[in-house]
Amino acid sequence: MEGWRKEVGLVAGGVALGVTLCLAAKGVARLVKKPAKVKVTYFKMAGRAGPARAALKIANVDYENEFIDRESMQKIKPKLPFGQVPVFEVKGEVVSQSNAFLRYIGKFSGLYPDDPFLALKVDELVDGVGDAMLLLKPSLLEKNHDKKMRMRKELVAKDGSLRRFLENVEKIVAANQVKTNQGKFATGSRLSIADITLFTLMKMIHDGFFDGIPTSLLDDFPLLKGIHDVLSDMDVWGL
Repeated sequence: MEGWRKEVGLVAGGVALGVTLCLAAKGVARLVKKPAKVKVTYFKMAGRAGPARAALKIANVDYENEFIDRESMQKIKPKLPFGQVPVFEVKGEVVSQSNAFLRYIGKFSGLYPDDPFLALKVDELVDGVGDAMLLLKPSLLEKNHDKKMRMRKELVAKDGSLRRFLENVEKIVAANQVKTNQGKFATGSRLSIADITLFTLMKMIHDGFFDGIPTSLLDDFPLLKGIHDVLSDMDVWGL
């Protein structure tokens, strides 16, 4: 019996310690200072750097765009952490992985929730947009114009994979807004990096970046179009 009490005491103590550490971590997160300046190295397009640029602008962080082309990319590739761009120079270090950097910006700017479940809902959409970009990648790499147009047409057809993705995201956003009883943003009432990531994809579609995908496609998804319109009015496009 005494051993059982000791085990329960250890478990309870561990839970209490875990809660204390979580609370302490939240306090530390709020004390994180934003960087004085950031350099973003990427091509002169939105792509995977678009959300980071927009988040930096919303967070009022001074940043510099270092635009590269295919030739200069080959020269710097061996020096990059994962051999790819974008990369971000922050606090004297070069870091990679755009979503990791986006969460970093979100944590000190209020664009990423402290609550683990709300953070999960944000991450669901951020990572989902990454999946959408993978759907688009084959057509981006295709050099034959006619074939590229056929691929794009298939993506947005009635049963096309990109259209299905947008339909699913529209449903997720609708459910999130109903659960919070308010809000015009992706996870409810607060702007987050989920909205910024969705906005980047929506703007690329709206502005005709993807030849062959109708710029009017967003009209079929009013909630996503609403997010696009709100952030467009905020003038956060970093190009």
